[in-house]
Amino acid sequence: MKTLPRVRHSVVLLALLINLICYTDRVCIAIAGPEMSKAFGFTPAQMGLVYSIFSLSYFLGQTPWGILADRFGARGLVSFAVAGWSAFTALTGAAWNFASLMLIRFTFGALEAALSPSIASAFARWMPAAERSTAFGAFLGGGRLGGAITPPIAGFILFHYGWRAPFFLFGAVGVFWSLLWFYWFRSRPEDHPRITAAEIRRIREGVPPAPERARSVPWMELLLSPRLCCLLAAAFGSTFLWQFYITWFPTYLRQNRGMSLAESGFYASIPFALGVGATWAGGILTDFAARRIGDDRSARTIIGVISLSSAAILMSAGIWCSEPALAALLMGFAAGAVDLYLGAAWASAIDIGGAAAGGAVAGLMNAASNCAGFASPALMGWVLQQSGNWNSVLLLGVATTAVSAVLWLFVNPRRNSAVFAGAMES
Repeated sequence: MKTLPRVRHSVVLLALLINLICYTDRVCIAIAGPEMSKAFGFTPAQMGLVYSIFSLSYFLGQTPWGILADRFGARGLVSFAVAGWSAFTALTGAAWNFASLMLIRFTFGALEAALSPSIASAFARWMPAAERSTAFGAFLGGGRLGGAITPPIAGFILFHYGWRAPFFLFGAVGVFWSLLWFYWFRSRPEDHPRITAAEIRRIREGVPPAPERARSVPWMELLLSPRLCCLLAAAFGSTFLWQFYITWFPTYLRQNRGMSLAESGFYASIPFALGVGATWAGGILTDFAARRIGDDRSARTIIGVISLSSAAILMSAGIWCSEPALAALLMGFAAGAVDLYLGAAWASAIDIGGAAAGGAVAGLMNAASNCAGFASPALMGWVLQQSGNWNSVLLLGVATTAVSAVLWLFVNPRRNSAVFAGAMES
C-alpha cells in the first residue's frame, strides 16, 4: 500500500472537522432554546441555567482531560469523549423535564471539555514547531465555521421536523466521526502505519522526543511560571471581550443602535464569519513570521501584541462611531483581530508544556478562558444595570484586551524558560 507523505496534515483536517462538529452540537441549543422553553414551560431564569450549566462542567473538565491526554494519548480519549458528548447531544433531544435537561447538559459539557486539551496534546506530538500555529488556526477555524453554519441548518431542521430533530442528527454525525478518528489516528506518529521516516524526521525537527508515557507534572513549578501566568491572564482578558459577542452583542445592536431583529442578526454573525478566516490566517501568519524572523517565540509575540492591540483600537472606534452599521462592522473586525492571535496562544501553551505536558497547559489556558466566560456576561450586565450606559460595558472589554496585549509581551520571551524541559528527557 502506498504511503502518504504528509499524514500529519490529515490529522489537522480531522481536528478541524471535529471542532466544527463540536460547535454545531454546542450552538444547537441556542437555536432550539425558544421552542424548547415553550414546550417545557421554562421561565427565563430556568433557561438561563440550562445555558450556563454547560460552561460550569466545561470549565471543570479542562485540566483533568489535558492531564489524561498527556499520559495516555489522544487516540482513545478523543474517540471516547466525542462519542460520549454526541450521545448526550442526542439525549438533549430526548429530555423530558428541567432536571433531566440540566443533567444531560452538564454531562455534555464535561465530555466536550476533553477536545481542546486533547488536540493540543496531539499536536505537541504530531506537528513540527514551525507548523503548530497554522495547525491550531485550522482547528479553531473549524469551530468558528461550525458556529456560523449551525443557525441556518438547525433552524431549517427545526422548522420542518421540530426542536428535537437537530439534536438527533448532530449527535449521529459525531458518533460517526469518533469511529473515523479511532481508525485513522495514532497517539504517537511512529505508530502510524502510513507515515514515512522522512515525515517523522520533519515532525521531530527542533522538538525533543515525546516520552512513552509522560512523567508526573510538577505543578508547583508550573503554576509559578511567569510565562504561564501571563498566558492565562491574557487568555482571560481576550475572552472577556469575545464573550460580549456571544451574549450581549445582538441586544446592544437593537437597544443602543436601533437595529431591527433581522439587521442585528446579520451584524451579530459577522464576528463568527470573520473568525473562520482570522483563526486560520493568524496561524499561517505566525508561522510565516517565524520562518522569516528565524524565531518562533518572537513571531508569536509580534502577532499577539499587534492582534490584541488592534482589537482594543477597533472596539474603541466602534464605540464612538455614530453610524450604526459602520460601528457594528468595526466591532466585528475587533473580534476578528482577537481571533488572529489564537493560533499563537495555543502554540505557546504547547511550547510552555512541551510534549510531556502540553495538554495540561492547554487545559489550564482554556480553563482561564472559561473563567472569563463565567465572569464577562454577568459583570457586563451588572455594569449596564448600574450605569445604564452601554459605553461603560464596552470599555470594560477594551480595557481587558489592552491589558492582555501588554501581558503578551511576557508570554514568549526569547530566552528558553520551558517549565517541562526536564520532564521531557527520556
